[in-house]
Amino acid sequence: LKSWSVIAENKIDEVTNESLLRYVSIKSSEANLRKGPSKDYPILIKYTKKNIPLLVIDEIDLYGDHWRKVIDYENNEGWIWRNLLSNKRYGIIKKNKKALYANIFLKPNKKIIGEIGHRNIVKLNKCKNNWCNIKIDKHKGWIKKDDIWGVFDNEVFD
Repeated sequence: LKSWSVIAENKIDEVTNESLLRYVSIKSSEANLRKGPSKDYPILIKYTKKNIPLLVIDEIDLYGDHWRKVIDYENNEGWIWRNLLSNKRYGIIKKNKKALYANIFLKPNKKIIGEIGHRNIVKLNKCKNNWCNIKIDKHKGWIKKDDIWGVFDNEVFD
């Protein structure tokens, strides 16, 4: 992360009262990433899929209109209207140097029960130590945190 991460880590979001530097997801099947914090700014990217994880790095409240500055999986940076975001946790399977997929385990460090290709979006049910329990469609399992974009290395949640 860039130098702003040190500043953002200790900043509290005034609306949600949560740490500013956090992962969120897109709750709508259409959302625009804009150059600035207003609908008057040009659209940089039009997201057309729900649940894409984004990293919040800044916020601004303009006359009651709340905007979040975010970064996506491909390092695109811009502003998105807060009402289009959810605190539900999702991740994207990262591209692995050795393979185009990540292994899915029955339990951490136990039997491999499948594999999942990079760029797939998964629901993050819980994360602990170096593992996250994920769900995609009706399938569940454990994946190493290193294979997921959308969770911090030291993050633990249920």
